[in-house]
Amino acid sequence: MEKELKFELAADRDAVIRDLPALPDVELHPHREQALQSEYFDTPDFLLRRNGAALRVRRNGDQIVQTLKSSGEQRGGLFEREEYESSLKEAKPDLEALRAAVPKSSPLSAVLKNGSLSDRLVPIFRSTVSRRLWTLKLESGEEIEVALDSGKITAAQQTRSFSELELELKAGDPRCLTEVGLRLIDKVPMSLSMQSKSDRGYELLVSDSRPAVKAQPIALKMKDTVKEALCKILQNCLDQVHANAPLVATGHSPEGVHQMRVGLRRLRSALDMFDDVITTPTAIADEINWIADELGQSRDWYVLAHLTLPQVDAGEDKRDQVAEATAAAAEIAQARHAKATAAVQSPRYARVALTLDQWVAAPPWRDASDETRKLLERRVGAFADRIVHKRHRKLVRRGRGLHKLDTHHRHRARIAAKKLRYAAEFFADLFKQKSLKPYRIVLAKLQDDLGWGNDMAVADRLLDHLQRHHRKASDGASYARGFLAARTAGDRDNQRRLWKRFQSTCRPASRQ
Repeated sequence: MEKELKFELAADRDAVIRDLPALPDVELHPHREQALQSEYFDTPDFLLRRNGAALRVRRNGDQIVQTLKSSGEQRGGLFEREEYESSLKEAKPDLEALRAAVPKSSPLSAVLKNGSLSDRLVPIFRSTVSRRLWTLKLESGEEIEVALDSGKITAAQQTRSFSELELELKAGDPRCLTEVGLRLIDKVPMSLSMQSKSDRGYELLVSDSRPAVKAQPIALKMKDTVKEALCKILQNCLDQVHANAPLVATGHSPEGVHQMRVGLRRLRSALDMFDDVITTPTAIADEINWIADELGQSRDWYVLAHLTLPQVDAGEDKRDQVAEATAAAAEIAQARHAKATAAVQSPRYARVALTLDQWVAAPPWRDASDETRKLLERRVGAFADRIVHKRHRKLVRRGRGLHKLDTHHRHRARIAAKKLRYAAEFFADLFKQKSLKPYRIVLAKLQDDLGWGNDMAVADRLLDHLQRHHRKASDGASYARGFLAARTAGDRDNQRRLWKRFQSTCRPASRQ
């Protein structure tokens, strides 16, 4: 299983070369130079790509090696995937050798069983790479191969250059990759690489638009401790953030922006939920808030331009003015999206992502008091029941007279509903489904309505900005504000019904 951490270089390559020997507690072996010529093979309809595989034949001097890799898992710039190699006499894939090397339990084995695959394989793109290679040995015993690559990918008469640094674990604890990566970022500005070389090549050939990744269910057990549940929940939130970061980095996925933002919201809610047992370092909290704000501004303007303003019934006399406001909002949304993309591509975000991974992987409770340690070792059931009960009571307090509340207090009720919904989602396996299911349905409808109301409040604020700062958009923004205010007022009866339904629904019963 290949484990590597990849970076895009945001500075000259010489800076990396200068600073590698400066890492303390690291033994650095003399570097080697390699000139690598690689050809990537697939069928004309990209059978391998569609099945999560990449096949490469690489020439390094007199050596020819074929490599089959799975798409595997990617968290930020950390890649973990299957890799199988065999030597060749000529620069042509030998599937029999790969079939002998790949275990039958591997998903790649099923792909190789395709009888016609060998006859259908054709070269689809190539890479040319100048590589400088080191071996790092840490005092703790880990061994890392460091590859500094500069090269280009050529496909369908298109060429794309790249410069990247790869840290591949050869022996030891995978967490050392993050540690060394952070130490290097402190010396050389680098951003996370969100693509493998095969990803780069396929991108030149096809529009490989992946869907945004929503939150995945969390599998908790009644016998889990609070500590075990905390680790599972935080990692689940981080997985959603990391899965959507590559989509944001492309600059073409508004839904990726939304789901990455949701992942960060869930993460912040989880940290708040466990604030009795862990304290989030201020520096980490500030950086989470920074990237969440960058994504939030992008999402808010996108929703206004593409979802909210198209709902405004302008009629013949106001249609042109609202169109001006929509165009102005779309222009700002595009600029904000570019800013969010740049943030995720920045060395600052690379540091945030790796720091979060390191903090979650290295127990954040290591300096906890004896009382906190005892709480962490208790079964999670009672803790989950207390959290859901606490958040339920907070929503009841904040939502009293919901349909009569002003914007500020409705916003506070919305935050309480969102945190309660996340808690019910995180701890779903610990409650009786017969009582949890109707509770989650009612809560989801209430929170969705409050979310819609918040979109209207955000739209009003953004339209106010257009009124004051965009002369051509002013009249249309003014009309849209009035239209949306009327719709918000018209939702009051619906809010009252949803609130009554929530109040009459029993809290979910714990399984313990």
